[in-house]
Amino acid sequence: MRPQDKFGQIKKDHLSGQQDVYGQISNAPAPAGGAEDFSNFEADAANRRNELLFSITNQVEETKSKLRQAELLVERLKQSLREYEEMYKTLTKGKNREK
Repeated sequence: MRPQDKFGQIKKDHLSGQQDVYGQISNAPAPAGGAEDFSNFEADAANRRNELLFSITNQVEETKSKLRQAELLVERLKQSLREYEEMYKTLTKGKNREK
């Protein structure tokens, strides 16, 4: 899955979770221990946010690592190409002299 797609899915999940929570709040009767329930809600929301931030942080680090690997590969390929081009030039110069 592409990073954009993963981010989109994470964002959808997060928004869906928010809608679920908002729906629970609006549909729930006001209990006698409302402050305690709200504290639980806040703790749950903070936990979900932290999980989401942790997941995003991991994806950012993984993507950076893969990008560095790709950049190193590009540099090695460019070096190989330069070497092959030099070999080609060397061999074709010798061939032109023989004619």
